[in-house]
Amino acid sequence: MRKGKLGIWIAVTALLISVLSGCASGGNNKVDNTSGSESKPDSSAKAVTLKMVMWDSNNDFITFLNDKVKEYSKVKSNVTIELESFKSDSDYLQAVKVRAGGNALPDIIELKPNWLSDFKEQLMPLDGLGFVSSNKYADKYKVDGKVLAVPSVSFPELVYYHPSVFKELNLEVPTTWPQFLDVLNKIKENGTYIPYAMGGKDAWPDYPFNEFLPHILSDDENYLSAMAEEDAPFAQGTAFYEGFSQIAQLYDAKVMGPDPLGVGWDQATDLFVSKQAAVVASGLWFVPTYASKTGSTDDLAAFPMPYRQNEDTPLKLMTFTDHFYGISASTKYADEAKAFMEWFYSPEVYQDYIDHAQLGSAYEGIEANVPFLQDFYNNNKNEPFLYIPGNAAYTDLANAIQLDVKALGQEMMAGKTVDEISKDLDGKWSKARSAK
Repeated sequence: MRKGKLGIWIAVTALLISVLSGCASGGNNKVDNTSGSESKPDSSAKAVTLKMVMWDSNNDFITFLNDKVKEYSKVKSNVTIELESFKSDSDYLQAVKVRAGGNALPDIIELKPNWLSDFKEQLMPLDGLGFVSSNKYADKYKVDGKVLAVPSVSFPELVYYHPSVFKELNLEVPTTWPQFLDVLNKIKENGTYIPYAMGGKDAWPDYPFNEFLPHILSDDENYLSAMAEEDAPFAQGTAFYEGFSQIAQLYDAKVMGPDPLGVGWDQATDLFVSKQAAVVASGLWFVPTYASKTGSTDDLAAFPMPYRQNEDTPLKLMTFTDHFYGISASTKYADEAKAFMEWFYSPEVYQDYIDHAQLGSAYEGIEANVPFLQDFYNNNKNEPFLYIPGNAAYTDLANAIQLDVKALGQEMMAGKTVDEISKDLDGKWSKARSAK
């Protein structure tokens, strides 16, 4: 009897050892999820849903990105990415501000560079993370010394034209501001085409002039932040005044059709696409829009906006970074969000992203497959100039006086003079600085 009990005890002990050994070896079969490989279902891992919000006017790109982020569940089986998209960045910004006020921001947020200071309290510092160190521009957009979001794309701001129109009218591509005005005036005199398609009704399409021209004339990428240290940054002799004086020459030439303030961006681009207008300016993002409407880019070319007065100075090309992504400081899943961002900006995933975006890369060692952009750089000599928004001090002052340079462009098209604008802004700016 005692011998039988001993045998049973030995058998049970052996079975327990076998089970425990199997559990231990089972733990070694898990895939390292950070490698990008598919993971096996893990019933012990807590299910997590990360909410990600973005904007884009391109339906095809939104569909691509929605499908792409769903692939992450193959890497982290317990993590689901829920993407919410907006068609308009203005509608997007309004919605995100409301959510920030209610402490209900999504886990992963898309931002423009000039929004970073506004959301600095709601964003988690990202310094030291792998996807930050390989980004070419992240350090330039630090807020209070911290990287709060990283840009996904960079691209040049271009002047688009129809080569067939320039050939028909015997026009040369301009490389200085006087030459640019001369080309537009010659197109106007011919009378066949609207020289420049301006969607002034929407205000923002005048940004290549009212936002960029003073900045690039300053020859200082941190020009806006420097303005915060000045008592009268809009007075005669400043980059702002000189830049707006150049812009006034353009608006006063009446080369934007009979009613530039009565035409929105969509109408303006339709005028250009249908070859009723000869020239339009925007970022590289315009190329896919044009191609989708015409079926090709055969009669589309571009040159740098020639802000310079003469050829003795470098021809600078305004370069913009956009589609910054950051992590909400209030997220309950900080580790999961960081892991997702490492995957999102990993070489293979990012290459797919940038090729679908059809914009320039923001990452070292990765180049987008954009033939139009490659042709532009092959055919145009220029010196890149990076657009950097103002720091927190500038942002506070600009908000205090409700500075909107694009709305000022509308006022200039309606007849307001640079002197009137300058005196008004300097007065408000001085009061705002005194109140700080």
